[in-house]
Amino acid sequence: MIYNVNMKKVMLLYPPGVLYQRGEDRCQVNVNETTVNTVRACNDLGYASSVLKKRGYSVFLKDYQSEGLSLKNLLDDVESQKPDVVFLSTTNATIFDDLKIIIKIKDIKNDIVFILKGAIFYNCNGKLLSYPEFKNIDYMIGGEEEFIIGDLIDYHFKSPAYIPRINGIIYKKDGQFYQTENNCFVEDLDSLPFPDREEMNNDLYLIPDTGEKLATISTSRGCPSSCIYCLSPQISGRKIRIRSVKNVMQEMEECYFKFGIRNFFFKADTFTMNRAWVCELCNSILDSKLKGKIRWFANSRVNTIDLEMLKLMKKSGCYLLAFGLESGSNESLEKMKKNTTVEMNYNAVQLAKKAGLLTVGFYIIGFPWEDFSHFEMTKKAMFKNNTDFIELHIATPFVGTPLYMKLKEEGIIKEEIYGTNHYTCTSGINPKLNPLDVEKFRKKTVLEYYTRPSYIIKKVYQSILNPKILFNYFKYGIRLLKITFKK
Repeated sequence: MIYNVNMKKVMLLYPPGVLYQRGEDRCQVNVNETTVNTVRACNDLGYASSVLKKRGYSVFLKDYQSEGLSLKNLLDDVESQKPDVVFLSTTNATIFDDLKIIIKIKDIKNDIVFILKGAIFYNCNGKLLSYPEFKNIDYMIGGEEEFIIGDLIDYHFKSPAYIPRINGIIYKKDGQFYQTENNCFVEDLDSLPFPDREEMNNDLYLIPDTGEKLATISTSRGCPSSCIYCLSPQISGRKIRIRSVKNVMQEMEECYFKFGIRNFFFKADTFTMNRAWVCELCNSILDSKLKGKIRWFANSRVNTIDLEMLKLMKKSGCYLLAFGLESGSNESLEKMKKNTTVEMNYNAVQLAKKAGLLTVGFYIIGFPWEDFSHFEMTKKAMFKNNTDFIELHIATPFVGTPLYMKLKEEGIIKEEIYGTNHYTCTSGINPKLNPLDVEKFRKKTVLEYYTRPSYIIKKVYQSILNPKILFNYFKYGIRLLKITFKK
């Protein structure tokens, strides 16, 4: 239902502050503390902008954190734009800082409707909402905001009685918060408009090696896996919902021909889960005007690939594949319900290398059952797998995950983990280990991996014909040293 909204203005923003992956559900990381993560496009804001424009709203969109803008810049924009609604994308780590910013905004214009979006609100408990800063918030979205934001704002202004019917939100009534169920997932992903790249500053989102513009394209939603640390199956469901190849191609062509973007990250919980779909997409690229003009990368599970498919991916422009390898301990892989083995991890990486692809390995340490012998096994596997890039996380029990619920039941979690991220073991989920020792192991391992003479020689050899890539590798090396030695 579309209403005459009299051109209400909605301000969509990533607030100023530390760079975080605000558009992610399972990877809400501090980009400045990572080795392979980079700033990704604000697609959640872009989707909201496209949806709201179609419903007749005026939109102002800005990613203050990626532009390096200040709180004053934001408040000046509020003063000049005079929005009726502010929609802010938050994370588990930044929630309290973001709430303080909202207080500043409200001081300028008291009648603004505030909507917060983030995975933190999917299975939110009463303790979080009891913080006094939440008194300024009208709605919180924990589900797939692209399918929610239009109805939510429409109903707020014209039919508030319908608000409790919306799935995946927290709403306020008579000063009390109420949470609706998140049990309805939209099947037709093609029904969504493309992210509004007219409003997004595409020059902010660059691919690390060449420094060119990078677009994130969401290809599917949902994950049937049962990894105990991951929020994706809860937020997007266990059933995989896939966009049509035709629809994805249309978005890529818009990016390339209208916005001059030739690099793509295909965002999916597991891009390679549906082999037939992947092959259809690759063949469509090869049969299109994009053939030989684009590069792309994606994530994959180790048990969803084969050499024939990987070679086709490479032929169509894929140059890098990222794997969630997680551990070098089969015990840990089993307990985290990864349904893979150390041997499977190794074989998958070698298969990708054989196809000519660069590889990324993601690992996690610090689970409740682990000790430093598990860490050493993970380190050993990491060096044996020898992916081109690695990231080493510290296990974080996000609210709503099976890991969190288990630790809560066992009384291991004494305090909530709001305000933490993947790189600080402040939640104390492993009583056997000193959190500072875990962080020290992480930093030392990452530094050892990237400063190996053999690794440096390989990277120089790979980029010797492209001085720009070589220079960017050097910059990231300096950045890595700063991260590692930062207290």
